[in-house]
Amino acid sequence: MGLFLSLLRGGTGGNSASATRMPKDTESSARFSKQFNEFIFNLGDTRNAQFIEENFPDGNRLLKVGQILLQRISGYQESTEEIRAAITDPTPENEETAWRKVGPSVELLVECYQHAQTVEQVIPDVLDELCNHVDHEDSTATDRSRGLARLLADLMQNAFAFDSLKASIPAIQNDFSYYRRTLSRISASQNDDIAKYAISQDISNKMSLFYAYHNPMVKVVVDSASQYARESNNEQLVLDCLSALASGSYNTVKQSKADSAKSERLCVLVLVTCCVLYDWISASGVGSPQSTINAKAVLDLISQRSLVDSTPADKVLRANCKTIR
Repeated sequence: MGLFLSLLRGGTGGNSASATRMPKDTESSARFSKQFNEFIFNLGDTRNAQFIEENFPDGNRLLKVGQILLQRISGYQESTEEIRAAITDPTPENEETAWRKVGPSVELLVECYQHAQTVEQVIPDVLDELCNHVDHEDSTATDRSRGLARLLADLMQNAFAFDSLKASIPAIQNDFSYYRRTLSRISASQNDDIAKYAISQDISNKMSLFYAYHNPMVKVVVDSASQYARESNNEQLVLDCLSALASGSYNTVKQSKADSAKSERLCVLVLVTCCVLYDWISASGVGSPQSTINAKAVLDLISQRSLVDSTPADKVLRANCKTIR
């Protein structure tokens, strides 16, 4: 972690401590931009993706699975008409028609829920690598940290995108609600083509809680990160790491140092990701006077930039933070 932070910090020795605890005043934005040297200016470089693939295969697989699920969710087939007919006229034929239509959709929702559980398990590993396992003698430490930052940001981007899609498809909630109400009859069906869509009551209950949130996938990430910080007794270390990454990203975007438009967009994504995680891990939140990330400066910087499906980055940030509205 020491080398990781030293790669980001501007200045040396005693100056770094005061820089990471800057007060919020009229000059805070200027001091914020000078906290750390830009370090992720080439985040879009293909070598970072290669690092993830070679050194963090579980994370790489998650990214690929996440992308596939996003494509499938974007083509979600709602069962509104079939469900309406089954409720209005609950004949066995109408119910079976509704179950045949909603069944494949529920299978997809189960896959997304299971994917979220896997993401939950990987997030602590990524944070642990970022915060604790950078070898001071490792000449590739910068590449490693940059690659891990890219992985964390890409996982969060998938989460942002999933939650955005979920919010745009009300049928997801409606379809699953009907499915749960009739689950006992689905399980008891003598028709194997219907009964195969039955899941356990326990999984059904957990999925209901998961999809009830407006940002279920982001919640999984922040809950996992918060639990890691709390149970590992590394809360301050994690916050320092997130602050460092945020500052490096801020500087790169603010000073137009990115080597490509893709790198700049990824820096904005890292910045938003760090702010969201910081907000939920810190007891006072990223928007508080005690925060080592200047939320106002971040909002000003990203307000004209898009993040997910042309959604302004500042809107994504506000929607996923508790202390920024």
